[in-house]
Amino acid sequence: MKKVSFLRRIMPIVVLALLPTGAFAKGKIFINSYLATDYAVITANYGSTDRFRVKIFDETGTELYTSSRMNGSSFQKLFDLTAFQDGIYTIELTGRKDVVSESFIVKDHKLVKPDNSEIKSEILKAFFRITDEKLYVSHLNSEKAVLSIRINDASGIELYNSELPSKSTYSGMFDLTNLPAGEYQVSLISGNKEYNYAFNK
Repeated sequence: MKKVSFLRRIMPIVVLALLPTGAFAKGKIFINSYLATDYAVITANYGSTDRFRVKIFDETGTELYTSSRMNGSSFQKLFDLTAFQDGIYTIELTGRKDVVSESFIVKDHKLVKPDNSEIKSEILKAFFRITDEKLYVSHLNSEKAVLSIRINDASGIELYNSELPSKSTYSGMFDLTNLPAGEYQVSLISGNKEYNYAFNK
């Protein structure tokens, strides 16, 4: 299967905070509209420590997107649907032993499939944003759990690890200018929950 070049303009890869690990059963995928916009949030939970990938295919079987192999069990990404034509698309969650798939429909650059209440019931407590090669991290830590942050490259090699202040709200900025071009994953660990953010530089 070939990748099509238009996917490069679907996003400068924009990703939301991951839901806490363990929020869903193994091998589940959820697709939700993002507010009243032309964006959709795709959330996948593998429920295992094995590495996995997330892929998107159009109805002809052409591969439009593939993630790097992810560490941890959760993935969430915000997709701009203005780059999608009307039609049916398939998301595949592929691990070492399992493949789980879910379909969704795009019409007039909007998600047709209704939002899933399981996602709506989970409040996103972590937020990540990159601007001008700076990573901004915010976290609502009402339990004042022990916080730490780490950054891994696409091979899973840990490049950075640091403890953070255990306040009820945390907000911090990290300078990414010294990172070489590539794919990275940021993990914010709050007590026994983990929030992940994947980005390209």
